[in-house]
Amino acid sequence: MPANLTEGFPPSNGTVQTLDSPTAICFPTTFPEVEEEKWGSFYYSLKTEQLITLWVLFVVTIVGNAIVLFSTWRRKRKSRMTFFVTQLAVTDSFTGLVNILTDIIWRFTGDFLAPDLVCRVVRYLQVVLLYASTYVLVSLSIDRYHAIVYPMNFLQGEKQAKILTVAAWSLSFLFSIPTLIIFGKRKLSNGEVQCWALWPDDSYWTPYMTIVAFLVYFIPLAIISVIYAIVIRTIWMKSKDHDESVISNCSDGKLCTSYNRGLISKAKIKAIKYSMVIILGENEKERGK
Repeated sequence: MPANLTEGFPPSNGTVQTLDSPTAICFPTTFPEVEEEKWGSFYYSLKTEQLITLWVLFVVTIVGNAIVLFSTWRRKRKSRMTFFVTQLAVTDSFTGLVNILTDIIWRFTGDFLAPDLVCRVVRYLQVVLLYASTYVLVSLSIDRYHAIVYPMNFLQGEKQAKILTVAAWSLSFLFSIPTLIIFGKRKLSNGEVQCWALWPDDSYWTPYMTIVAFLVYFIPLAIISVIYAIVIRTIWMKSKDHDESVISNCSDGKLCTSYNRGLISKAKIKAIKYSMVIILGENEKERGK
């Protein structure tokens, strides 16, 4: 949330005025008026369009993840991959309920009507889910790394998966703590009451957003990219060794070698495609946020 807030509102005489804050503080304050601002408050402008978009996102998020959860629940054989897919679906479902649904209510009311404590808690949970959806995906990557690169040292069952998931959620709750301090319920001079992030000085905004960008996007993306590069290389090298073993052990010579080479090649392509989908999916998801 930028420190300088420009808010337009329609006064009783029908003309449009604006409010601009050259200095943001953490308590209710007044803002000097600025002429010729076209739009009013963000939560009042284009209200119908915002609500339609948010409702579509909410329905798609809830229904889509409900289908995923139902599918994983019906699976008789539970694997670590199923466990992580379930975790991602649960996280995204809570994102729909906490992030999207609260924004729908907020845009419907215009003002933030809940108490200051609710403002801080809601914003905190929204940021927690932002971190968690990314870190659970990183945990999945680490789990796949250990399963493929160090299969003999890999913890059996869901033990490692649970440890990684707990670590992901713990970091998410920890890194989101500043949100409890930054956000609060503020009454603007135009009469609006909003849940804003306000700073004692404009210079705080850039370093804060830079840190968040690295924690949510750049560092996780780098970890995932490196991990899957190692995984792809490991699969490639192991499949190469397997090809050589097939050539030396096949009694039927050319026919047996050709069949096994084709099978390994498909496995390589599948692993590469799967890895690229995860990396690109992480990239697009964070851009959308």
